Amino acid sequence: MRSTSICVVGSLNADLIAYVGADGSAASYATGSKFEMAAGGKSLNAAMSIASLDPTVTLVGRIGSDDLGNFIAGALSTRGVTTEGLIRDDAIHTGVGHVRVNPEGEYDTVVVPGANGNFSADDVDAYLDSHEPPAFVVLNLEVPLPAVRQAATRFRERGATVVLNLSPVNAEARALLRLADVVVMNRSEACHILDVPPTTGERLLLTALREAGARTPVLTLGDGGVVALNGNDLVKEEVEPTRVVNSVGAGDSFLAMMVLAMANDHPFPVCLRAANEAGRLVCGRSESFLTSADVRHIEDVIGVPLAKAAATYPRASEIIHG
Repeated sequence: MRSTSICVVGSLNADLIAYVGADGSAASYATGSKFEMAAGGKSLNAAMSIASLDPTVTLVGRIGSDDLGNFIAGALSTRGVTTEGLIRDDAIHTGVGHVRVNPEGEYDTVVVPGANGNFSADDVDAYLDSHEPPAFVVLNLEVPLPAVRQAATRFRERGATVVLNLSPVNAEARALLRLADVVVMNRSEACHILDVPPTTGERLLLTALREAGARTPVLTLGDGGVVALNGNDLVKEEVEPTRVVNSVGAGDSFLAMMVLAMANDHPFPVCLRAANEAGRLVCGRSESFLTSADVRHIEDVIGVPLAKAAATYPRASEIIHG
């Protein structure tokens, strides 16, 4: 396939994942059913999923000069992700995500940023000063905000389409809305950033996000699918139900597939439909990113090949004009 030239900038973690057993916990003691170590972090998850279709994807971020960093570098190399943008940090350990997954597949995480916390605006400048700008750059908030702000500003100045996942959300994140072309978040993150009640309607949330600077705001709704404001169209895509095994990485895979479809010139409703299916697939298993077999399945679901836009497309589940 042609290069889509996607760059993912941000976080890389070694995820230490404990699955809580069905018996739950007593007091402060929980018994687990199994344990896994996996390469993780929102940026790494997205890059690994993008690599399932586009092996030219580049990941830019920091890892430590330690065994966990070696583990992550090896995992990326195995999947074919371009790692020339990785910086080895001798001053601190690789970032760690301590993840607990309950029997329903929901999770909580304690993230120790490690080298991610040292990722800086200078790192962004150094990468762009020595590399051609990509067509798309994918960002999140798991690294310091000054670095995210610099990446959004400089990549956009160089002509890249900026896709920002506004997660994990914080009080300063609202200022970033104007720096991105597409902003993705869930309902609770949107309510937090706008300081509105959690019962606020989806269209009101999207309109308020647009007024706050988001050109194309996208709201993920869990098992309710996704809704977005694209130009003057309110686009809603539903998702098939699934048994949740592990929701770690579901949002990152959603983001990855949406960007892949955008980079291959698909209409936005098709991009959201592909992203929905990506998130659903990842929720149904322990792995946090997509495979090439998943891509083939997603192509069957949306009815067109992802790597080359077809002349005609299925109608969106729902497009409301005005």
